[in-house]
Amino acid sequence: MPDWSDLQKRARSDVDVALNAWVEVLREELGRRIKYAYAKGSALKKWESPIDYVPTLSDIDIHIMLDDDDLLFSGTSESFDEAMHISKRYEDEFIRLKPEHLHIPRSQIMTINKLTTVVNYVPPRTQDIHVLIGEIPHPEFPTNDEIREIDKQNLMDYDKFIQALPRRIFDRTGLDYWTIVREMTWRVSPCPVRLLTQITDSPLDVWSWNRTTINKELLSHDYNEISTHYRDFYVSGWNLFLSAFTNSEAYRNCIIGGYYSLVKCREEVQQL
Repeated sequence: MPDWSDLQKRARSDVDVALNAWVEVLREELGRRIKYAYAKGSALKKWESPIDYVPTLSDIDIHIMLDDDDLLFSGTSESFDEAMHISKRYEDEFIRLKPEHLHIPRSQIMTINKLTTVVNYVPPRTQDIHVLIGEIPHPEFPTNDEIREIDKQNLMDYDKFIQALPRRIFDRTGLDYWTIVREMTWRVSPCPVRLLTQITDSPLDVWSWNRTTINKELLSHDYNEISTHYRDFYVSGWNLFLSAFTNSEAYRNCIIGGYYSLVKCREEVQQL
């Protein structure tokens, strides 16, 4: 039986170091272009059980607002070289700061200049983020009903991904499954949140919950099957990580948990 307390303590330390490494790298490499940057997501929330953060399955979400509306990288060979340089800088800086680590946290960095202008964008609350660079402006939020509608539509949009899974998995084994797992992570993590926002008074509060709280809320509303599949996705993710991503059965269990989390959440929202 893994020592979850020790694993989470080590993982939390890695996340803290990763944030410090990114601040250093972003300031030096892109600081002249960054208006502000912040981190958000499961890596920043309170961890109460193993499902709240899974190394490599979970990531550090970093949003960057640029001073200009240009792309972060233009697609030229020069921007390719710059991107590779920054990637290596982050890894080198992390290892310099923490040579003895459980993992190098996986990062998901995106610019939000255009994202903030789209109709279905819901910004995070200031109390739910960690400011890395600059000063974050006070966000404007959609109404609760608008957030619920956005969440419902996003759940419905998972249908194409769900329908394509059978033909994508039947001929895979082992590491070949990793692409599927990666594509599932950003869909599975919010899918029960999008369900629960439909039946709670404050959708923004739901988005601030860690997965342990989300799982408890699923059970309190008798979404027992969804709770089981949701938890299985992350427990299997831990099994994958601890096997150094070599356990085919853990891959399959992870994908099964993710698949039925998506399917069942969509079904329940359609019935509301």
